[in-house]
Amino acid sequence: MQFMTMICDIKKSKELKNREEVQYKLIDTLKEANSLFSSIIASPFIITIGDEWEGLLYFPCDFYRVLDFFRSRLGSIEFYCGIGVGDVSIHNFELTVNQLDGPTFHRARKAISLAKEMGSSLVLIQ
Repeated sequence: MQFMTMICDIKKSKELKNREEVQYKLIDTLKEANSLFSSIIASPFIITIGDEWEGLLYFPCDFYRVLDFFRSRLGSIEFYCGIGVGDVSIHNFELTVNQLDGPTFHRARKAISLAKEMGSSLVLIQ
């Protein structure tokens, strides 16, 4: 079975004047996304580092719907998105997404790094 890891990170977050407000908005957005897209989520979205969030989706799926949802809810807050497709080496989905591992996660981490390096909103590595 293949999976898709989605990692997102707010652009220039250190420059935000309303950082705490944005953080609470992100928390509410992730809760809503996890409920709305539960049928395609293998491991729910959570904040992993600061204003970076991550989730594991079943592949194939319409990840653009999830991405568009984040964009619509976060409004003018821009973010990078790195997506990796592949297998997982830990299949205990009772664990949180940041406790899982495998090629899908490694590719997503590389994709988010490339997105930031290139100034691109989205990078996908299969």
